[in-house]
Formats: sequence, C-alpha cells, structure tokens
Amino acid sequence: MIKDKNESLTEDSSMSSSDFTLEFASFLLKSNALQFGAFMLASGKPSPYYIDLRMLPSFPSHFHFTIDALKQAVAKRVASFDTFASVPTSGLVFGSALAYEMKKPFVYVRKESKGYGMSKLIEGYLASGAKVVIVDDVATTGISIGKAIDAIRANGGVVEDVIAVVNRMEGAEEKLDQMGVRLVALATIQDIATALHKAGLVDDNTMDAVVKQIAARGGLETD
Repeated sequence: MIKDKNESLTEDSSMSSSDFTLEFASFLLKSNALQFGAFMLASGKPSPYYIDLRMLPSFPSHFHFTIDALKQAVAKRVASFDTFASVPTSGLVFGSALAYEMKKPFVYVRKESKGYGMSKLIEGYLASGAKVVIVDDVATTGISIGKAIDAIRANGGVVEDVIAVVNRMEGAEEKLDQMGVRLVALATIQDIATALHKAGLVDDNTMDAVVKQIAARGGLETD
C-alpha cells in the first residue's frame, strides 16, 4: 500500500540530489512507473510490484538525470569499450541516448532476424573485436540479454559488461555471471523499496512483499 503519492510531478524537479536512489524511486512512484499491488508478469509469474521505465522519456529532466547516472556508472565501472548495444524496445531508448551523450557508436540486437533483405540480427555497424557494453532498462531473468550477448559474440563482438537502470534481482546477475559478463545496475528493486520505505512512502507490508519476492528467487536470505 502506498502511503502518499499526491505530490505533483514537474519538469523543474531538482536533479541536484546526491541520493540517486531516493530521487529516482520517488519519481517512479509519483509517475506510476512503479506500482505496488498484485500483478502478473509477461512470464506468467505473480509480482507484488510492476515497474515500467518507458514513462521516463516523457519527463526530460528525469530522463536526463537517469542517463547522466548511467554515464557516470559506465565511466567508473567500465575500463574501456568501443560500442554500446541494446535490445528493443525500452532498452533501446536508454542505450541510444547514452551512446549519443558519450559520443560512442551504437548498435541494437533484434529479437529475431528479419525475414527479408539481408536477414540481419544486429542493426548498425559492429567492428570485429569491438568491446561492447549492453544497455538495458530492467534486468529480470537475463534471458533476453543473454541472447543479445550470444548474437554479438557470434558477430565478432566482445561483451564483458551489461549496465541496467534497475535490477529486479530475479536471476539476471547469476545468468550473466555464468556467461562471463558483469551486470552493473543503477539500483536494485531492494534499493528502491528500501529508500521509499525509509522515506515513509510505502508501508511495512509492501516492503515485506518485495523482500519475499526477492528471497523466493534466491536473491536474498531472510530469517
């Protein structure tokens, strides 16, 4: 249950806060990009929350705030790389904006190759041996990212890092680790829920539901 989300969203919201998680989490809650309740995911699994980052580009200040955070994370955590890549559709928005901001080449990996023309799986120019950083919006199980990694590697690219805006802590990190790839996320769902709980924006039951969701997938040990 959300305690209070009546504060209005404005494009002149302050982006100077050093606490990215609380700033980001509060925006998600106010914009309904993050909702708590009973939801069914595309996989058919139930979830006590639903997060949809496709809302972000509609709010330029918050979108730029997030892209800037991604830029800083890449600068701090990735030693060197040549190209950004992403997968449609939501991840593509963040990946292309980040590539533009950092003046890096960008490619994207189709979920399946076109059935006409050159039947390409990767759109854009990927140089052989290029070190690629994959950008995604929400990392969940890692299945779609894993397929993108396989496609890039099959086409001569090198993938060692994936950066996501949010990690749902439902297996992506473990799957990517098995592929020799590191997952870096701006925030986990646990970070987000904890920040909102401490700020009094969600109640104890909501926090407990998120913790149990994580623990059920092996992402957290509980008493």
